[in-house]
Amino acid sequence: MKKRLLLLPAALACFLLLSGCKVSGNPLPEGMEEETVLSQGREVVALLNSGGWQEVYDLLRSDAKETSSPENIQSYMEERLDKAGAYKSETEAMATGQKLKDTGEEYGTAVLYCKHEKKSMMYRVAYSADMELMGIEVKAR
Repeated sequence: MKKRLLLLPAALACFLLLSGCKVSGNPLPEGMEEETVLSQGREVVALLNSGGWQEVYDLLRSDAKETSSPENIQSYMEERLDKAGAYKSETEAMATGQKLKDTGEEYGTAVLYCKHEKKSMMYRVAYSADMELMGIEVKAR
């Protein structure tokens, strides 16, 4: 029960950070490169699928760390991976620009569609214009 209570703030933080993230192909913020965003996003997806909870947490920028922990990330991912099964391959990818509604901060998101044993998943990995990890969202496609 305590794990679920801890997961809630992390899930809400990810949702709030990514709530404006609709894959519409908006241009990335000035200075961000598509290949860099996708490459970094793929590294996070690999860490999430190999149990690198601490490593993902260490990549988060300071404001995201305040609302998360390695245990939150682990709980969040285990719940999704239990339903999806083991990672198989990436099927599609794109990078898109977004803007936080409350602050107007522009950021880039790597959107990676991946096949797992049981179902396909969509990973959204958000980066600030300075390429700091802002948040992740993972859901069934």
